[in-house]
Amino acid sequence: MSATTFTLDELPDVTFTVERGSGGEPGLPSTWITIVGTQMGTTAPTDDIPNPTPVAVEVFRAGFVGP
Repeated sequence: MSATTFTLDELPDVTFTVERGSGGEPGLPSTWITIVGTQMGTTAPTDDIPNPTPVAVEVFRAGFVGP
């Protein structure tokens, strides 16, 4: 199943993704549902990397068996 992405007004910098299925994880049922929240962040500039590329940082993950 394709993932659904959404944001909440209360957390405007966090993007949530909901996906149904085991995602290839062994031992998880096909009705498994995963919710992941990510926020764009960067590492501090260094001498070697003066302009670091923004990266998605996982700030929340929950999984459970759905219906």
